[in-house]
Amino acid sequence: MIKIRLFVSILLCFFIAICSYAVQSGKVEYVVPMDYSLIDENQVSIEAEALFNNYLKTDNDTEKIKILNQMLLKYNVLTLINLENPLYFTRLGIIYDKLGNDRYALMNFFRGSNLQDDYPYAFSSFGNYYFSRYDLKKALRLYKKAYDCGFNTDYDTVYHLGVIYEKYGDFTNALKYYKEALAIKNTEELNNKILLLEELLSKNTLYNLDRGYKNWKRY
Repeated sequence: MIKIRLFVSILLCFFIAICSYAVQSGKVEYVVPMDYSLIDENQVSIEAEALFNNYLKTDNDTEKIKILNQMLLKYNVLTLINLENPLYFTRLGIIYDKLGNDRYALMNFFRGSNLQDDYPYAFSSFGNYYFSRYDLKKALRLYKKAYDCGFNTDYDTVYHLGVIYEKYGDFTNALKYYKEALAIKNTEELNNKILLLEELLSKNTLYNLDRGYKNWKRY
């Protein structure tokens, strides 16, 4: 058993060594001949998740890049082991997005969101991609899909729905989602948003486009 594990570890290290340069350049070729059934998917997944959690905790930009490249290797291996797990492709989408590779980010987000019709994490993460690029229409569609699939208690998804509806001037729906977000996480900023929108609605105030789009990036 020990010899088998050692052999598998050597194979995995060999694969990672071959891929390393290609991954860092954003060009991973899925053509390396290897029997992925020999690799322990669960173990690689645990290692990848640990890296992902470390990435979320660190504020050091240099360390973030290092962790992203380490994750890239792990999740590419995982997609080769299991082509049907939407989490792996979604995480690759997030990683490539953070590394500034839009082409590969989109490719993996599309793959992750199409593998299952009811996997909210893929839809919400894909929504974040479009939200960060100010593509409200696509972000709204994906966030609503994530919400309907079970992310109605996910703060970021619900909050972003409120932001988008506020941007569109639909204060009624914006309030609905802001209040739901407030029930998940109570913040002073969110309370102030709700009070302001309630005041605007009570006065039947016309939506000011300058107010809506001028400070977009602060969201």
